[in-house]
Amino acid sequence: MTLEFDGVQFGFDERLLLSGIYLKCETGKITGLLGRNGSGKSTLLKIAFGALRAETLSVRIDGKAILPPAFCSREIVYLPQDSFIPDDLSLRKILKLYEVSEPSILQSFPELEHDLSLNADELSGGRRRLFEVVLVLHSKAAFCLLDEPFTGLTPVVVERLQEVIQKLKSTKGILITDHLYRQVISLSDTLYLLANGTTHLIKNQEDLIQRGYLIE
Repeated sequence: MTLEFDGVQFGFDERLLLSGIYLKCETGKITGLLGRNGSGKSTLLKIAFGALRAETLSVRIDGKAILPPAFCSREIVYLPQDSFIPDDLSLRKILKLYEVSEPSILQSFPELEHDLSLNADELSGGRRRLFEVVLVLHSKAAFCLLDEPFTGLTPVVVERLQEVIQKLKSTKGILITDHLYRQVISLSDTLYLLANGTTHLIKNQEDLIQRGYLIE
């Protein structure tokens, strides 16, 4: 399956933040999105999912237009930067709410078994983030949009999570952006750079140097 979105026009205070956007995410592949702070990466993911309304937007799955908001198709799931799970529900209840099986997440991170009876607000920030990322990755949706999935995680957990993402891409299309850009570059089969409100397909490290994202 292929997810594409383009035709995005978004701005505020008479300033155009995003235009000339094109992104493609395919099942079996990881798509990375790079960009400096404030370039609009999080805004773009919110728009793609339907959490934020743009002036114009086209979202397609296998060439078929998806009417906004895209999340209504149930083929797209989104991990926002901020925590999104309810504080007063146990992790076990949240799994049922999102129709995710316990064995699937425990296969990825067995240590989460001890947390399933706890409410979300009883977890540390890192543990809560890990659960949210795994919850999204093991959802039934074909496409996962991940905004800063590594935030608050230890280097060891980040490394393990990268392995899980690589494994799960066999059945999903995964779009990822994170301030740990080296990890994003390493994970990605396809890489885009968001700069000056426009996406640029990146073929190699030289492209990132020429566009001013990396220093030679």
